[in-house]
Amino acid sequence: MFDLHTHSDFSDGVLPPEKLIEEAKEKGLSLLAVTDHDTADGMPRALRAAEELAQPFLTGIEIEAAFDDELHILGLGVDPYSQKLQRLTSLQSERRAERNSRMLSLLAADGMDVYHLQDPLKGTATKADIAASLVSAGYCGSVNEAFSRFLVRGAPYYVSMEHPSVRETMEAITGSGGVAVLAHPMKMRCDHRELIIELKDLGLWGIEAYYSRASEEETAYFRALAREFGLRPTCGSDYHGPGRRDVSMGGGWRDVTELRMTEGILKNIFGITRTSPCGHARTAMNGRTARVSAVEFQLLAERITAELPDDFFIGLNGGVVISDGEKLHRKSRPERPLYILGEYHHGGPEGRYIVLYYGSFMRAHGRLRGERFAEELRRVILHEFRHHLESRAGQHDLEYEDEDQLDEYELSVDVAEGKSGPGDMR
Repeated sequence: MFDLHTHSDFSDGVLPPEKLIEEAKEKGLSLLAVTDHDTADGMPRALRAAEELAQPFLTGIEIEAAFDDELHILGLGVDPYSQKLQRLTSLQSERRAERNSRMLSLLAADGMDVYHLQDPLKGTATKADIAASLVSAGYCGSVNEAFSRFLVRGAPYYVSMEHPSVRETMEAITGSGGVAVLAHPMKMRCDHRELIIELKDLGLWGIEAYYSRASEEETAYFRALAREFGLRPTCGSDYHGPGRRDVSMGGGWRDVTELRMTEGILKNIFGITRTSPCGHARTAMNGRTARVSAVEFQLLAERITAELPDDFFIGLNGGVVISDGEKLHRKSRPERPLYILGEYHHGGPEGRYIVLYYGSFMRAHGRLRGERFAEELRRVILHEFRHHLESRAGQHDLEYEDEDQLDEYELSVDVAEGKSGPGDMR
């Protein structure tokens, strides 16, 4: 049994990526993909958990493309650090934040102020989060009621949102190393054949013919279309966590030969094996395999922690704001805390991955004003760069020049000669 369509709390799911991995392991899933809406920021945590539990895992994303009807494309096996994918998700995050703000303002103007119920640390809040807040505040009895009364197209508080074109969506997925799958096509009211012809010309790989809420007739219809156009049928539950949409993980699975073949093909494409549960994704994220020394890791960790002061905030649009009494100073380089890491692996993939991860983290929280989360940021950064820095050991002489004309920083580590240093932080 496998499931290639689930959501974490990085979009509109209720469980963190780690909990989804744990649930997949408990259910005995042979493959899981987490496909959050317009973001892949949860992938590093999901990959880490999947490796720890030896749970076969495929990176993923679900992108809504501009179309007459709602058109959702799953990207399976995408590189979450791909610049092409990052550009698209960053733009969509900004568009969604603007749309959500307008909807919340309209609701508040009519006496339904639920802004305080929104999770400010939510990576990519959706209309489902607003609907859940309306239920929590007692304005609606259910999420479905909130949508039908307030949030669907034509409802009084609905605000449209711009989406990337079909071509841009497909290019972002295929350009980041993934395969594109048409999600829940049975929910669309269009000429499916014409749509599939257009998508296949742009690189469509599969169709989610097996879906948790599809009828037998719908499944048979889209299986036939997949065969006709030489596409792979896939299965997905669209699981958002317990209590959401009455769907369980693995709900789209059927024990049929064509799905077992799809699983085998995907595992072969992305190098997923019993000894490598995350396949090529983990290899790409790890870079080289030699481990950084404990001394070097400790010194780098201390340097980063020192650059994140206690009074640390995120301002509008992701600017770093430092509190100094009653004054607030915006630093001109929001990536500064990871500048030394980028330079440390200058010219290699690891530094780029680290800086991009930090950038995505900043974008995810960039709309906060006055919300403190310095400790969370420290925790995530220190957790992340361990995985990316495990590539060099031995003697290193590092010198960094601050482009903001701050103090120069020099760091020398001589592990080869056995000099003592702080202990391992693991």
